[in-house]
Amino acid sequence: MRLSATFAALSSFVYAALAQDIVTPSSTSGSLTGLKYTSVGGSGSYNQVTNMIPGNFPNCDANPSCITAPKSVSGNLAPFNEELTFNFRGPLNLFNIAVYQPDSSGATWTQTSSWAAGQAPNNLVFMNNLGGGASGEFSICHGNSQSFASGDFTAAVATANADISNGVLDQDHEINIMTAETCASRACDGFSRGTANHGWADSKMLVVTFNMPASADASKVPAIWALNAQVVRTAEYGCNCRGIGSPGGCGELDILETLIGADPNNGISEIYSFKGATGSGNNNFFARPTGDKVTYAVVLDEQTDSIAIQHLTGWDYGSKSVPRSTIDGYLNAAALEVNFATGARKRGVVGGRRRAHW
Repeated sequence: MRLSATFAALSSFVYAALAQDIVTPSSTSGSLTGLKYTSVGGSGSYNQVTNMIPGNFPNCDANPSCITAPKSVSGNLAPFNEELTFNFRGPLNLFNIAVYQPDSSGATWTQTSSWAAGQAPNNLVFMNNLGGGASGEFSICHGNSQSFASGDFTAAVATANADISNGVLDQDHEINIMTAETCASRACDGFSRGTANHGWADSKMLVVTFNMPASADASKVPAIWALNAQVVRTAEYGCNCRGIGSPGGCGELDILETLIGADPNNGISEIYSFKGATGSGNNNFFARPTGDKVTYAVVLDEQTDSIAIQHLTGWDYGSKSVPRSTIDGYLNAAALEVNFATGARKRGVVGGRRRAHW
């Protein structure tokens, strides 16, 4: 009887860990099915934006116009334990998005945000960097702030999610997602301007289903990445706490990025923070899904100080919560393991060029 109960409990654990299927057979080199960053957090500092002087038209007459101060951070996952936004660059078709975060006990991760193509989102706002017209603001020194994205992701609109989106993102545009909570309703960390919302803090899991159709222009390639939410609340390609290259300040995680000038069918992953940068390396990549849609889970976990990217066979977006054992299943699944303890630089792809940071 005791053995039977133990077996039942073990079976329940295994089922929970594998309930949302990981692609098999797994591959930890070459064309990857999973990647895990370990020893992600650390103690250090980055330059937090404290003010942005707008300047006077027609020239930026403020010097300096980007005012920063050192911010010290420490602990597991730091700085990725701070609020993040998730970014998408076309050509890319989005079908589903969900974000899960742990409850107070950590035993269950609850779906806090979700969206499906053709439907209204739940606690999720599509945004872009076209502020100054319908929403957001523009300054001569810092350009466009964030704005609410139109349903076709090509323009700004006056209110959040004013249009229902079918998820098609063309090769000339980028978007990012934030929660529905604004910085006006609850103060955000660091400086913010224009249209500004909160991101997802502490531990979180992004699940996304998408594909990345072939580019008509080889210089316009798709990517999915995460940034410290402070970056987009100031100027994603200008005055921000991320900076350029390595070290990476307040943090950037490239989840799947196709590089300009590299194999257009491959996507690399890299991580940047005040510690430095590292990534999947010269010969390791995620296959770019140009045809059939794919599903990926991205787990950022404070408890284990690690980040896992896993290719899944699918996902039940109706699942409003998942047990910790599912999260552990992804964190412990077969994957290329990259240690970020020292911030050692590991180049993504020889000859490839990343998108510009500003």
